[in-house]
Amino acid sequence: MPRLTLDERRFIAAKMAEGVGYAEIARRLGRPTSTVSREVARNIGTRGYQPEQAERRTRERGRRPKSVKPAGPDDVTRTVSEYEAKMIEVLIEKGMPRMAARVLACLYVTDSESLTAAELVRRLKVSPASVSAAVRFLDNLGMIKRVHDGRRHRYLADDDAWFRSSVASGLTMERWARTAHEGAELFGDSLPGERLAKMALFLDHFTRDLMGVAEKWRHLLAP
Repeated sequence: MPRLTLDERRFIAAKMAEGVGYAEIARRLGRPTSTVSREVARNIGTRGYQPEQAERRTRERGRRPKSVKPAGPDDVTRTVSEYEAKMIEVLIEKGMPRMAARVLACLYVTDSESLTAAELVRRLKVSPASVSAAVRFLDNLGMIKRVHDGRRHRYLADDDAWFRSSVASGLTMERWARTAHEGAELFGDSLPGERLAKMALFLDHFTRDLMGVAEKWRHLLAP
């Protein structure tokens, strides 16, 4: 499919400003939703999505010399494997147990819509009990979805998980902000009061921005 034109990029920017979701923008352009979402993700910056800047970046990428040797099946497998390992380490750094991180990363990089517990066991080369504990942990966190195909349960990465996680973080910070406000009032015009007042001010603004951005992106990614 031909690359996006500058007029199409300007249309995307205009409709995003109106709050129109990616799926609807793509429908009006006659493009796949993934084309629009990838375009924005690749070119969004601190000032949002700028169509002229996106056009310039695309032209620059097109002028870069391409490798004369195409990647073979082994190269692709190694790249996917390396990426999966990197994703696992990032999840572990965020406090997720290793097996749960391995299962979640597997569900994200698989080319299947969903996987059964048995398929996860084969792919990860671990025991059924390990997979069972990991999917239970992820299910309780709301990071994956469990569906039934009539014979067995299947698991898939939940597209709304990061939105819910962001909202949960925002609600936690709102509680911190309220506590900081109470402390600032209690200590009044003193060094502790000044510290807590600054903390409350930061958390008020940060939480409001976080919740606003989460809601905006959920709307844009809605089908």
